[in-house]
Amino acid sequence: MHEHNHSPQGIDRRTVAKGAAWSLPVLAAAVSAPLAAASPDPTCPECFTAGSGAAFSAQAVVLGNTGTVAVTTVLNVSTESCADLSLFQPAYTAIMTAARLTMSDGTTYSSALGLGTGAGTFGAISAFNYTGTFSGIPYANDALPPYGPTAPARLCVDFNMVVVGLPSLLELTCPVTLCWDVTGQLSTGTVIAGAGTVNHTGLMTGV
Repeated sequence: MHEHNHSPQGIDRRTVAKGAAWSLPVLAAAVSAPLAAASPDPTCPECFTAGSGAAFSAQAVVLGNTGTVAVTTVLNVSTESCADLSLFQPAYTAIMTAARLTMSDGTTYSSALGLGTGAGTFGAISAFNYTGTFSGIPYANDALPPYGPTAPARLCVDFNMVVVGLPSLLELTCPVTLCWDVTGQLSTGTVIAGAGTVNHTGLMTGV
């Protein structure tokens, strides 16, 4: 009588199916990892700089040797130094949140008046109108023009720059502080017995 050997000569099909089921998630993870790494979330650009060349004008109305200074100028903001313009949508929004005016004697005054919002473009110089008012600034008596005791020397503005990253379309709010020196400054007017009007003019130079 011949005995038949019932031991399997190969791999059972059910064993193959089980092995395939266990290996699929590992394969999927291995494929998805490089894709995720290739598209990281965008971060705030660090290429916002203060541009030069805008005219600066301010008028101080003085009473009791205390002036209220109304500033009118254009804030030139440059993104020309951005290394990779493909990381963001071309347009961004600039929201002014605070401003500080430093006088030639080193004193600084803050104001939230006259802050605005504008649209800028990456890779260019974008201009944002600014008309702000600063109060409580001492003005000494000076009857001989040009007025000499004190004048605006620097304007700093805090922004929230709202940018949209690519390809994620993730919106980022990026705080930025930019400063401009007032160069070529000229002050005309007088302050006599604590009262008067002084006009300041100059050019904005990015710091």
